[in-house]
Amino acid sequence: IGLDTFPYHGTTTTMEALWMGVPVVTLAGAWHASRVGVSILARVKAEELIAATPSDYLKIATTLANKPDVMTEFRRHLRSMVVRGGLTDGASFTTEIEGAYQDAWEKFLQ
Repeated sequence: IGLDTFPYHGTTTTMEALWMGVPVVTLAGAWHASRVGVSILARVKAEELIAATPSDYLKIATTLANKPDVMTEFRRHLRSMVVRGGLTDGASFTTEIEGAYQDAWEKFLQ
């Protein structure tokens, strides 16, 4: 189990852990550096690893530690979840973010 640091989340460490099949528990914060883990986990469809409070963070980590079958499922599927989430496809990610920039610009002009 990876425990994302807070209030400043890891980026590379979170991605590397997920790539190797290690679930990472993160605590959602209010500013960018404390929401990186949230963004990554949401993108790979692993929202169940996102905690809203410190007590939720502990509960998620404890639950994972006590359920080896859940850990096995994560280990089996996390790499494909990362690939499907698009975080390893630079060309598609670039196209997607360009579209978001274009949409933001068009909204600004209105």
